[in-house]
Amino acid sequence: MPNILRVTTPSAGLDNNVKNNPLTTEEKQIQNPVDPSKVVRTDGRSDAGDQQQTRLGLNARSNFGNFIQQINEVPQLTEMFSTLFLQGMGNMVEAGIGPDLAEEIARFMEMMKMTDTQLLDFLKDQTDGAVRYTGTFYDMLREVMNETQSVELKAGILDLLKQVNDMSSGPHLLENIHAGLENISKYMMRSDREVIQQLMGRLDMTAQPGDTAKNAAFLKNEVIPLLGEYVSKTRDFGVVRDLIGVLTLNTARYENGNMDKLIDNFGRLLNFQGFRARFHGVLPEKLPQILQHTSYARATKENSWTEKFLDMVEYGVKGEAGLENKQVFQNLMNAVLLNESVYMPVLHLMLPIELNGQTMFSEMWIDPDDESGISEGEGRRTKILLKFDIKDLGFFDAVILYGDEKMDMYLSYPEILEDKEKEIQSALGSIMAQNGITFRSLVLEKAAEPVSISQVFPKIFERKNSVNVTI
Repeated sequence: MPNILRVTTPSAGLDNNVKNNPLTTEEKQIQNPVDPSKVVRTDGRSDAGDQQQTRLGLNARSNFGNFIQQINEVPQLTEMFSTLFLQGMGNMVEAGIGPDLAEEIARFMEMMKMTDTQLLDFLKDQTDGAVRYTGTFYDMLREVMNETQSVELKAGILDLLKQVNDMSSGPHLLENIHAGLENISKYMMRSDREVIQQLMGRLDMTAQPGDTAKNAAFLKNEVIPLLGEYVSKTRDFGVVRDLIGVLTLNTARYENGNMDKLIDNFGRLLNFQGFRARFHGVLPEKLPQILQHTSYARATKENSWTEKFLDMVEYGVKGEAGLENKQVFQNLMNAVLLNESVYMPVLHLMLPIELNGQTMFSEMWIDPDDESGISEGEGRRTKILLKFDIKDLGFFDAVILYGDEKMDMYLSYPEILEDKEKEIQSALGSIMAQNGITFRSLVLEKAAEPVSISQVFPKIFERKNSVNVTI
């Protein structure tokens, strides 16, 4: 891909950062031969890993190292979605999929049909729903964080945000707790299993976000102590104890999302002068209404297609779309989770649509504050990687750099459109002119290979030298 966007990826120069051990041996089974000038592992194992890990200088046992490895190994979501839905839907139907999955697919395909106006609303809802801390309330919190020198106030605001996150995740955490108890019961002896299953029925699964006191007290006072007694009695220090640890963590987060505690914490922050200056007149008891009207809360309620999509993937992972498609659905799920990882530094959006009778699936990765190759005096720039597949045409990759109403674009198109390049160029120019945008540069190229995410966003590698933390 031509370097029209002044992309400088650190990965290209990292080959010399990790040097191979200069000592060689004829015995292929020996790793890390002793070198008096170096400190080596005592267990004779290599931390270098495969060629990709060696090139990046990463430890694949770390969470971040594993993320980087998967970025390069997991198939592109755009290609998988196209294979599964745009091309393979008829094959699944002929294979005799279950009625539940068939119904989910029908609903999802119906939701994909949009008008131009609906597409804009859909894109806005996805953007708002992808970033939790957006809106006036969170902007005011950021202003306080930037203005204050009080470590105590900053810690209090961070604790408040953690409570907000746990509160809004309450229903999801409750489902995880219920599923965790169900998994624990599978590894217990029959008599104890029956007791746990009876206790599970007492959980109030209809509890609203923030209404956690009853369920949290039940879990802390009855369920978790009973599980502790089971481990002590049976000396089961295997899977059961590990699952209890996860259950305890989810319970702690669920309890932390209690709305009454959240209101009390907000009231304590109002005692700080810097916080009170920004939130003067905001009563703590009004906090639930404020949080319910954030753009994130509104978007998550209206963006119902995500739930339909995940339900459909769940059916496929269970094999209800046919065993031959099970692995495809698993890869699809892994790709979605990877793009939502905490290590992904850019915004990721999915656009499955049928517009004007044309079916298309698109992915977008967006960095609203790109700084790569920026010159002095240049304003804010947005970098976008756009991947899309149009039925009966093929795959497209577009890399866009936009700022000050000017745009650099690189577009790779499928081979079938090779003789249409001038028409594409003219159409793009017209579209941009209609929206008041001028091209600084436009490069069109027949697709040779897909553009990788890490190639466009080298900031993905910024944490390569962070502390090795493995869970």
